[in-house]
Amino acid sequence: MSESQAASPIVLGIDLGTSSVKVVAIGFDDELIGEGAADFPTSGALPHQAEQAPADWLHATSSAMRPLAQTVARTRGAEWTERIAAIGLTGQLPTLVCLSDSGPLAPAITWKDGRADAWASTRLDPKQRADMYSRTGMPIDGRYLAPMLQFHFADRIDQIRTILSAKDYLLSELTGVRITEPSTAAGYGIYDLKERCFSKDLCAFWNLPLALLPPVQSVNSFAGGLSEAGAALLGLHPGIPVSAGAADSVCAAYAMAGLDQRVVSVSFGSSAVIIGADKGLRLDPSARYLVTPHVADNWYGREMDLLASGTGYRWLSDLFSWQDGQIDSYAVDSIPGARGLCFAPYLAGGEQGALWNPRLQGAIFGLNLRHSHSDIARAYLEGVFYEVRRCVDVLAEISPVESVRVSGNIVHSPSSSQMLADILDRVVVAVPDKSPAAIGAALLARRMSNVAAAHGARSSPSLRTTRPNRPAAQEYAALYREYVTRAARCE
Repeated sequence: MSESQAASPIVLGIDLGTSSVKVVAIGFDDELIGEGAADFPTSGALPHQAEQAPADWLHATSSAMRPLAQTVARTRGAEWTERIAAIGLTGQLPTLVCLSDSGPLAPAITWKDGRADAWASTRLDPKQRADMYSRTGMPIDGRYLAPMLQFHFADRIDQIRTILSAKDYLLSELTGVRITEPSTAAGYGIYDLKERCFSKDLCAFWNLPLALLPPVQSVNSFAGGLSEAGAALLGLHPGIPVSAGAADSVCAAYAMAGLDQRVVSVSFGSSAVIIGADKGLRLDPSARYLVTPHVADNWYGREMDLLASGTGYRWLSDLFSWQDGQIDSYAVDSIPGARGLCFAPYLAGGEQGALWNPRLQGAIFGLNLRHSHSDIARAYLEGVFYEVRRCVDVLAEISPVESVRVSGNIVHSPSSSQMLADILDRVVVAVPDKSPAAIGAALLARRMSNVAAAHGARSSPSLRTTRPNRPAAQEYAALYREYVTRAARCE
């Protein structure tokens, strides 16, 4: 390590994800110099329930900082905390935190909670849904903060002082400031993209008092200095600048693909988030994707989310007592089309990919005694990748998609990467970062603090590129058409 590296500024990124907190430290030339992670639980005793305790988020954040601090101290010296230039935040959304005078009024309602879906559908006729989409860019269902609030807290609304999403709650605990920014505000379901503010009449529609909403600052703007309490939580010094950050989806997309309209990013985590970046606001006439303000002004992410890709992967692994990664290795022993088996992976109760249908249910078609565990494994992966293709094809209707960048467990499996490239019939580039959302938050914090990287841009390692195999891609084109026909029966 050179003297310039040892003395260079450091930026931190914190990602409050769906099941864990991930933290990263970025140093000289955006080199990843430390990271940490800690899990937290989700409560789901009731059907479609998915709640989390904000106190668990704070405990996990503190726990995740410890291994990061140990690693950075070994390579950058004990005084490394003196060189932290800024902290960037990102996190899961839409996730509802209701704050009373004394703190969170109840557990947070996460985006995976579907209890309000049926109720919200009764409030919206097709014309209202179309109007809301034209203004908010969101195909509204019961998983946005405004309908969540009305469904879960209508009888306690007078006890609430502020509603925040998960990332902004963490921001308030670190700085004492309660604000949001456009990419997170979009998750309320009442943020007018053209007016760039919360809509009064949409608030009235959901019986949401305007006084409960936080102010909206610019994306990645300075939120405040790290407070004494925030410093104690992170094990740092108070006063460090903290960015308002951005939503986890656009932070991850920024880290993986930058702002390139020719590249789509696919983040495989608990869900699969598919995003294409666009200069300017472009809605879909059929509302097949949502539109999220991106990490730069006048840029937007056209986004689709497959709700159960990662959770479905874990569910299937647990069901058959498979170790992590065995789905991928078993799938190799089957063939394209899984010997006639078709797995529609709508396992979360509904879907928010290109179909955007809360009534979809998972299904296996064509199962018989000759099928093996390898066929089931392959059919599941193919089902997820077919849904990714459905989303990428929609994005490509407006602007050509030359390649797809992927993160998550798939980067550890060359065979699954090849399967995805063949199904998409596009180049697939594996991004090995464990937490691209946290890295994106750190890169944004660096930009906020005007700390330039050594060479002006992040130095990327050599990334594994997988090109489609022409015969396999042609075979999968026919199999994909069969899949679409079968999956249409899942409602």
